[in-house]
Amino acid sequence: MKKQKLETVVSFGLAFALAAALLVGCGEVSPETVTIEETMVPQAESVPELEAPAAEVEADMAVEQGVYEDANGWSVKYDPEVITVNNGGPISTFVYTGESAGTNMITASYNVDSDAKTAIDELAKEWGSAAQTHESVFPGTEDVTGYWAMLLPSSEGSGLYETAIARDYMDGYLLFEVTGHNCGDDSIDIPVSDALAGIIDSIEFKN
Repeated sequence: MKKQKLETVVSFGLAFALAAALLVGCGEVSPETVTIEETMVPQAESVPELEAPAAEVEADMAVEQGVYEDANGWSVKYDPEVITVNNGGPISTFVYTGESAGTNMITASYNVDSDAKTAIDELAKEWGSAAQTHESVFPGTEDVTGYWAMLLPSSEGSGLYETAIARDYMDGYLLFEVTGHNCGDDSIDIPVSDALAGIIDSIEFKN
């Protein structure tokens, strides 16, 4: 694709759920900008800036970021330092292994027993009256309808939250289920949500 960015595609879906899961209380911290005043240097003495070869840059990115390609024609990127990928046929899991509260993972599955909207409605029903559903563009596409279900964490209990995203795909539907837990410590919870949201935001399709 040239897929829509997280703030436009996932903003009121997974990103909203994960941000809300962080109990909304924390404010955003803007990256610090450092400005360096350049010293005037005669043109003849200026040193041209050297750029790393494209192949070298790509190799560095490959080391820093893992890529999972599924046999059903979709792929995602993930951070191999904190995400472990398990592939078991039609179901693949992306498990967060860094410091966290409880289980934090994404389960991706291809199913032919129903359609995407029905699957999401059934999940929302299982989650109870607190679950929210809506439709939006599916990540990694420009015009494919995605169906969303969200269960935000309650102020009491384990801090569990759930988000599910599905689309009609081939002869069935493709479903991504996010399961997360909050501990209330932003230094722990935010890296978890960033890692999981980054996977969803990176979804791409071959066709």
